[in-house]
Amino acid sequence: MYLKIENLKLIGQGCSKIVYQHPDDQNKIIKIMNPQRVSIHGGFKNHSKMKQRFAQGIYRHFRRELIQYLQLCKVNYQKNQFTFPVETPYGFIHTDQGLGLIAEKIVGPEEKSLTLEQLARTGQIQDKHLKALDEFFDACCDLHIVFAEVNIAGIMYTEHRNHKPEFVLVDGMGEKLFIPLRAMFKSINTRNVRKVEKDIKQKMRQMMEAPLASEQVFVQ
Repeated sequence: MYLKIENLKLIGQGCSKIVYQHPDDQNKIIKIMNPQRVSIHGGFKNHSKMKQRFAQGIYRHFRRELIQYLQLCKVNYQKNQFTFPVETPYGFIHTDQGLGLIAEKIVGPEEKSLTLEQLARTGQIQDKHLKALDEFFDACCDLHIVFAEVNIAGIMYTEHRNHKPEFVLVDGMGEKLFIPLRAMFKSINTRNVRKVEKDIKQKMRQMMEAPLASEQVFVQ
């Protein structure tokens, strides 16, 4: 199958990736690397020519995600477990704007994408979300899920996946260090996950307090 991006429904866009609805499966999405950021060598335009020629180039983001998922499946082989607190990748597809990664679509209670950032910014955080978020970070530590560049916008909320409130990481997973210390040592990785957890929860508090601060200024 070869897809023309102009025929796909846009779902969202980040700094490096653009996400579209899969044309034949409502439960899947297609990620491509933003072509505006790609050089003729298949690397990022803002990188040096030497760095642009590194193995996999822009697709190292996909490589990290796939390696992380394969590692999780390998470690949990005896349990026959294939679902983790990271989105499930399903393979690749050809598009007129480069290689597309097919992945699981994570949706909120109203069948729409819902990130942790959106929940915090709109003041929708409830006890069930806080409990689910604690469970998410605990599971990431226990399962040895490596964070590359995880932020509050890359964690999505759903109640459909396992019929319970839960958060799922959809971006920023996998080892990116030249010497993969976090992938090699669970204790080092756990410290990094807890640091990211602390930073994200601080960001949440700031977002949740912001509307109150605005109201106070308005009243004055």
